[in-house]
Amino acid sequence: MTPELQGKTVLVTGAARGIGACIATHFAEHGCHVVVSDIDFDAACIHAQRLGANATAMRMDVRDRQEVRSTLQRIVQEQGGIDVLINNAGLMTFGPCVDTSDEQWDDLIAVNLTGIFNCVQAVSPTMIDQGSGCIINLASVAAAKGGGAFGNVWYGASKAAVVALTKGLARELGAHGIRVNAIAPSVVETDMVKKFLTPDVRQRLLTRFPLGRLATVDDVANLAIFLASNLSSFVTGETIAVDGGFLKI
Repeated sequence: MTPELQGKTVLVTGAARGIGACIATHFAEHGCHVVVSDIDFDAACIHAQRLGANATAMRMDVRDRQEVRSTLQRIVQEQGGIDVLINNAGLMTFGPCVDTSDEQWDDLIAVNLTGIFNCVQAVSPTMIDQGSGCIINLASVAAAKGGGAFGNVWYGASKAAVVALTKGLARELGAHGIRVNAIAPSVVETDMVKKFLTPDVRQRLLTRFPLGRLATVDDVANLAIFLASNLSSFVTGETIAVDGGFLKI
């Protein structure tokens, strides 16, 4: 338990399942009021119900700037502010770059990059008025590897932009007491990823991780808790890898 997090209002995007759901769970367990936002409202409601009184479900498509603004206004009206924003919503592409359609590229950028822009632009006035705030963006080791373990080039490019955005926002918002950091996971064993992990693929991947395993959703959520807490009060503009040494070899 991290006492200073108790009572904080935390907005997690893409929080109905996977990494986002786990992050929402960890913050609820630390006594935060968690807004479980997702484009899939039914799934968001189910997860919020699991978390109990400390959670609220809201539908939000991060690509829709007006919906983002109205959702954040509602949160501020109901909770009095927003202390932590976790930009988790994201898309992943697979396959060679030459086979990627215009629609796939547009959707990828709309969610992975423009979605963060929309959420940060909407939350910044509130955090500036508060004189404090914490923004955590989900990047990826694919930003540094030019595509990551699965060779998804366009995905890596979108996440590299998130890393650059994180640095710039930290510099711009720091004077207002707002910290901005990013988490860069490697392959995380979510339900979506497990669909691609045949025994052969898993074995080949494990040889690339010095710690001999893949990341779990808890590995990512634990770092999010650290970055939102006072333990990281002098950390901003950083992108921290959760990769079991993947980037070191």
